[in-house]
Amino acid sequence: MVLTSKTGNFLDMNFNGLVLRYEILDTLEFTSDRKCMSVVVRDCQNGRIMLLSKGADEAIFPCISSEQQVRPVVEAVEHFAQLGLRTLCLAWRDLKEDEYRDWSIMYKEASSSLIDREWKVAEVCQQLEHNLELLGATAIEDRLQDGVPETIETLRKAGINFWMLTGDKQNTAIQIALLCNFISPEPEGQLLLIQGKNLDEVSRSLERVLLTMRISSTEHKDVAFIVDGWTLEIILKHHYEAFTDLAMLSRTAICCRVTPSQKAQLVELLKACDYRTLAIGDGGNDVRMIQEAHIGVGISGREGLQAARAADFSIGKFRFLKRLILVHGRYSYNRTAFLSQYSFYKSLLICFIQIFFSFVSGVSGTSLFNSFSLMAYNVFYTSVPVLMSVLDKDLSERTVMQHPQILFYCQAGRLLNPSTFAGWFGRSLFHAAVVFLVTIHAYSNEKSEMEELSMVALSGCIWLQAFVITLETNSFTILQHAAIWGNLIAFYVINFIVSTIPWAGMYTIMFRVCKQPAYWLTMLAIIILGMGPITALKYFRYTYRSSAINILQQLERSQPNTHSNPNLEAPIKNMEREVSPLSVTHPKSSKASVYEPLLCESPSTKRAAGVAAFDFLQASPSRLSIIYSRSKNN
Repeated sequence: MVLTSKTGNFLDMNFNGLVLRYEILDTLEFTSDRKCMSVVVRDCQNGRIMLLSKGADEAIFPCISSEQQVRPVVEAVEHFAQLGLRTLCLAWRDLKEDEYRDWSIMYKEASSSLIDREWKVAEVCQQLEHNLELLGATAIEDRLQDGVPETIETLRKAGINFWMLTGDKQNTAIQIALLCNFISPEPEGQLLLIQGKNLDEVSRSLERVLLTMRISSTEHKDVAFIVDGWTLEIILKHHYEAFTDLAMLSRTAICCRVTPSQKAQLVELLKACDYRTLAIGDGGNDVRMIQEAHIGVGISGREGLQAARAADFSIGKFRFLKRLILVHGRYSYNRTAFLSQYSFYKSLLICFIQIFFSFVSGVSGTSLFNSFSLMAYNVFYTSVPVLMSVLDKDLSERTVMQHPQILFYCQAGRLLNPSTFAGWFGRSLFHAAVVFLVTIHAYSNEKSEMEELSMVALSGCIWLQAFVITLETNSFTILQHAAIWGNLIAFYVINFIVSTIPWAGMYTIMFRVCKQPAYWLTMLAIIILGMGPITALKYFRYTYRSSAINILQQLERSQPNTHSNPNLEAPIKNMEREVSPLSVTHPKSSKASVYEPLLCESPSTKRAAGVAAFDFLQASPSRLSIIYSRSKNN
């Protein structure tokens, strides 16, 4: 049967050369609560009215007539799910004219209701979707995108944990998780099942899984748990705190048969545990999850653009997530850390000089710098070089991708924390003291105006900041050199121009200052005294207390074409111990597992299937979580 044309509500079908015409009377839209969709059509050949339904097996099977045997279809659906296929059940029934007419009136009233519209529409739809005749089940293979297993494996090395949130059946979710390296088969991995038909059974199952997770925390084993939407609803209502403890203990979790609202609730739960979440999805069912997370990533593909439009970032393939996090995310963190702390440094530098001058001036409130210098300091003299830090790269992209463990430094906040901020604070205080004391001492015996003293101190600040930017920059480009040294030249050009204006308050100041040898000797002394200790300290740390990043930087400069270095093993292991991805205290025990594993090797795991929803969860001091919802091949 082939659809040949559609005109308004009329469909023309070609069935073995015979043209059939149908009229669509009503469409019962799919919702995450109903998990099915139906249409009411009229056969234009004989006026027969039919209800055609499709949906998940758990939504269709309860609506089937009790007289029909559904066991063969149930077994087929289970078999397809074990192969990692996505299943769909089909059913139908005839409608009488009077039955449809009465139902249509109620459906229109429910659709036009202003109060509880969704609930009323669902209730009316349920009145029609009963006593159906099961036609069969379909199964499709949703292939993995290229690079999904490799991406997940790399992100795991970076200390990122995963949660899978999907609407698929349990067996389908397990097979998909095996295919994409989300979980490991026995004996490397262990999958714990949380299930139950009532509150007591769910409570006992959750308690067993929680105890097993605590016992197995000392074992080098990939332990995960799986829970379905019905059980999850009971847990979130009656055992929220226990499930929160389980979430903090788990590095991997699978939540199947979950609704969009449950996905958002899980993200909210992880955020309440002080995790950093990143949600990634490709369909409309993932929009609430994406919007709830700290960072939302949408995959644009066959599922539409709803997720991409609701997300903070949009990508075309799941494998692009690796580059987004490891390369762009890490570079962004490094640059933001430097930019924010340097901005405080340069502002504190000028403020400390003003404070030192207030003691010399008898706390009279007199400013050492004129209004134009203070305005131009932040707007012109120091803004351009620091903005070029957006081009800085401490390591090449290839090195970052080959050593994802260095992301631990970002997760631990090694570049932006109270200690680093205190270092920049101390540097600004030290440089302010150097500039002020050297300037005052150099011009103590000179009969100079305060404007000249102000210009010397301001020049010392600009020279120091040019060398600070140079010292903190890891990779230089032509634009960065032009910004640093061009800005220094622009400082003199601007002040020479302002010094020619009689009413500017700096008339001839720059010309007189630059003619004095004492000015250039003062600049040299400020640079040596200000940058000497800073450079020596950085050299000592870089040479004798090298981190894994420092070793990689040395390797890149000495052997740019080398892909690996055995000397990195020890620093990276130390880094992993210091910045453990799982900073949760687990109870130590050598007892055997109290719950049987559900997972085993299966030949069907080699079959290609679709990717479901993932949540990457980092439990380090700067915890990072990500959630990936099923992605289809574009």
